[in-house]
Amino acid sequence: MKRAIYLLVFFFVSVAAQAQINVYLGGNIQGNYSWMRGEETTMEPGFGGGVSFIYWEFEYWFLKAGIDYLYKSSSGLDYPDIFGIEPESAEDKIRISYMEQSVGIPLTVYFRPWERGPSALLISGSLNTLIVTSLKASSEEYGEIALKGGDVESRIKTNLGVGVGYQRQLDKNTFLNILPSYNIDLKGDPAFNSITLSVELIFGVY
Repeated sequence: MKRAIYLLVFFFVSVAAQAQINVYLGGNIQGNYSWMRGEETTMEPGFGGGVSFIYWEFEYWFLKAGIDYLYKSSSGLDYPDIFGIEPESAEDKIRISYMEQSVGIPLTVYFRPWERGPSALLISGSLNTLIVTSLKASSEEYGEIALKGGDVESRIKTNLGVGVGYQRQLDKNTFLNILPSYNIDLKGDPAFNSITLSVELIFGVY
């Protein structure tokens, strides 16, 4: 009986040791250049970062969910209604600078259509639900206004992104993803477009 128990324990330990890891955790840092959709907008730098949960069952594709923090900024010609000023005509646009902070809940699918040794090509598509936590607007005419939480008119945004990048296997269960991507807010006020570079380290846990 003791030998049978030892053999059974040894069997399960061996199976667990040889099982393929398909659950990964990771962290990322991001840099972005963003611009609003509108008139005479500027492209300005921003940053972000987050944590991720990855399910990687199949060799050539995997899924990721997570939580990200994002900072974006841009300026452009806009109506001053955010300052409580009603425009009197279509000519009443002024230059307004916007600084937006948000928390994102991204859902991303990655494809690995080509690999050679420890290197692989990454192609991604993402759907990101953004919750704006704060929005600042400033202008020479009306100064600065800061909105938080429910004061933000378009607080929840939907963002779509596509990217093409590179994956490097560092050891058996650790990978480095470097991914440039193009991201666009489907709606929002302001609505941002962004070019983002994400550097992400992921490691297998189960």
